[in-house]
Amino acid sequence: MNKKNLILGAILILLIIFAFIYQGPIKKWQANLGKPLNFLGKVKIEEIDKIEIAKAGKITTLEKQSDKWKVGGTKNFYLSENDSKEMKDILENASRATLELISANKNNKKEFWTDESGVSVKFLADNKEKLGFIVGRPGNSGGSYISRQDLKETYFIRLDLNRVFDKDEWRDKAIFSFAKEKISKIRFQYPDREFTVEKKGNEWEGVKPKKFAVNKDKMDKILFTLSNLTAIEIPEQTFRGTGLEKHLIIIEAVNNDEKNVLMVGDKNNKDLYFAKQGNSDNIYLISKAERDELNKKIEDLK
Repeated sequence: MNKKNLILGAILILLIIFAFIYQGPIKKWQANLGKPLNFLGKVKIEEIDKIEIAKAGKITTLEKQSDKWKVGGTKNFYLSENDSKEMKDILENASRATLELISANKNNKKEFWTDESGVSVKFLADNKEKLGFIVGRPGNSGGSYISRQDLKETYFIRLDLNRVFDKDEWRDKAIFSFAKEKISKIRFQYPDREFTVEKKGNEWEGVKPKKFAVNKDKMDKILFTLSNLTAIEIPEQTFRGTGLEKHLIIIEAVNNDEKNVLMVGDKNNKDLYFAKQGNSDNIYLISKAERDELNKKIEDLK
C-alpha cells in the first residue's frame, strides 16, 4: 500500500471517529445545552433512612425500619406498600426527567406554590439532608411545579409529584388485605351468641354450636368485606369511648394456623364504628355498612 492510500485511509478513519463523536456525545451535549440542571437526580431511596414532609405547618416524618417506612410519632403505623413503591418509582423517574424553567423571578413562586405554601420534602441519611425540594401546585397537564428553598426559579416536571407527596394522611388505612380464597374457617362472636363456619371443598357449612346450611354468596360478601377492609378514617389513638373492650363483634378468619382477628366496637358521632386487629393496638374507623355486613346471626347465613 502506497503512502497516498495510507493517508486517505487515516483520513477516512478520522472522519468515521468524528462522525461517531458528533452523533453521540457532542449531539447529546448540544441537546442538553441550556437545559436546567435536574437537582432531583442526587438521591437514591436505598440510601435514605428518614423523610420529612412539611405541609401547612405540619411535619410528618417517615423512618426507615427494615424494608418499611414507619410514620414518626406513631406506635405501629407504617406507609402502605403501594405508597412506598410509588415514592421509589417516582424518584427514579424524576432523576431522569427534564425540568422546564417556568419562572426565574422569586416573586412568582407564590403563584406556583413553590414558596412556603407548597409541600416541603427532605430526604436524609444519618440526619444529614441529601435532597430537598418543594412541590408546588399541580400543572394543567398532569405534572407538578417544583423548586427549592435556596432557588428563585420555579420549574415544571412532567410527573405527578403531588399525588405522591401532597397527602393529609400518611398512615396505611388498610386493616386487612389477604386472599379470601385461602380462608378455611370463620368464627363469629357477639355478646349473646357465637358460631363457626368451615369450608368443605368449595362449599361452606356451619359446624358450631350445631350443623347448619350456609349460603355461598352470602359468605362471599362477608369474606370480600373482611379481606379488603380499609379504614374510612384513623381516629385519635385512645381506647376511651371506643367500646372495643365490650367485644361487641369479634370475627376470627383462619387460614391453616394463621388467624386474622377483627374487633368492632361502638360508633362515633359520624356513625362510623371503631375497629382494630386482634394483635394490634392500632384503632380505625369503618363504615356502618361494613360493620353491618359483619354483624350476623346464623339465620342471616342461610
